[in-house]
Amino acid sequence: MTNDLQKLSRRHLLQAAGAAALAVTSGATVASATTAAATPAAVPTSPGARPVPPGKIGFGLYSVRTMLAEDPEGTLAMLADAGYSEIEPAYDYGNRTPEQFRAIADDNGLRVIGSHHNPSDFRGAQAEVTFERAVTLGQQYVGVSYMDGAQTADGYRRMADEMNQWGEAAQSYGLRWYAHLHDNEFHDDPVTGERLFDVWLERADPQLVWFELDLYWILRAGVDPGPYLDAYERRFPLLHLKDGTPTEGIETDLGAGTVDFPGILSHLRHPGAHSYIIERDEQPHPVRTANASYDYLRSVRFTPLK
Repeated sequence: MTNDLQKLSRRHLLQAAGAAALAVTSGATVASATTAAATPAAVPTSPGARPVPPGKIGFGLYSVRTMLAEDPEGTLAMLADAGYSEIEPAYDYGNRTPEQFRAIADDNGLRVIGSHHNPSDFRGAQAEVTFERAVTLGQQYVGVSYMDGAQTADGYRRMADEMNQWGEAAQSYGLRWYAHLHDNEFHDDPVTGERLFDVWLERADPQLVWFELDLYWILRAGVDPGPYLDAYERRFPLLHLKDGTPTEGIETDLGAGTVDFPGILSHLRHPGAHSYIIERDEQPHPVRTANASYDYLRSVRFTPLK
């Protein structure tokens, strides 16, 4: 599979993925929807608008997990050919050692910006292994894809205390520790009415704990990300960009959904301080997702806050 992927140009890969998508669908409605997803609409611009920094556009490898398990070399080559500069592994490295995976990433000019792990990977003796792997990969950030405490305000305070410990340990390795956010963090405690994520903002040490704001999942919770970016931008160095119809739990490639990326990103004051990591949890056509989503994000223009 590696040789086949590397022989194909980026555009040939996208065309092949699109053809495969059409081959497994039936009916004009499904076919037209697939074509639309592979061809994002033009993004309107305004005076003073600027692009997403191209060197900070990344791809979450969970979105190509099946491909990665079968062919990590070909998968990373495909992402580099699509234009990505950064990648974010999740849980494993495509059946390669961290040293081997770092070599593949380096060969393709890809920077490992962070990685997702389970909370248990930061507890006990496993924590040292997790941190050392992150150092081997040359990461700046290392973190969890979820937290596993009680979904109450007191539970979040206990989780924040544990995250502070992990953040301090990460700092000793020259790393920054982060937690990826979903929708549940933006729910309220059913008894006290406290918004759970606000508990983290208050309790987690901003010098030790950072967050990865997922623009799809916060909308899924019915919460506007704008005020959080306005007030706490520096606490969100990593942003997950996922598109679809959040209110209905539907995911799409970037540009084919309802998420207003230009509007949301206009709440940033320091665009160059963030990594913009594209993700789609579902992976029906991962090559198409990687290429179409990158092309869409490169077309986005937004006007940062002054």
